[in-house]
Amino acid sequence: MIMGDLSEHFNHKDFACRCPECKGGEYKVHLGMVGALEMLAEHFKKPVKVVAGYWCEGYDESLKREKVSYHVKGKAAHIMVEDVPLAEVFKYAETLPEIHGVGFYPKEGFIHVDTRPKEKKDAWIREGDRYAPATPEKRKQYGLL
Repeated sequence: MIMGDLSEHFNHKDFACRCPECKGGEYKVHLGMVGALEMLAEHFKKPVKVVAGYWCEGYDESLKREKVSYHVKGKAAHIMVEDVPLAEVFKYAETLPEIHGVGFYPKEGFIHVDTRPKEKKDAWIREGDRYAPATPEKRKQYGLL
């Protein structure tokens, strides 16, 4: 078993910005995020892979998004769990008290989780170039019920 420097399974490098300027050197992570990911690993008894964690401001600006991402604050991660369907990871992530933002990215092969403020709780599905609210109909369509 490999021990991390942030928790049992996670190292600061898991959350480092991977943009060409940072080259994995700069990172920021909310400890609530690390705790939530540990809960996912324990629940599924499988490794959780952080596809993307922290984004530096330069990288976030390059995405030309309308608002600043929780990735810039170290409060978001794109993840997948080895050998576990994305829908199952999404459904379980929504039950975790630290997670208030959950996105389902079926084409990309990961889910987004974040520790945004509880009053801003949100769930969505990425469909092509747009984001759709995770309505009951959409949840049914993607097997998220």
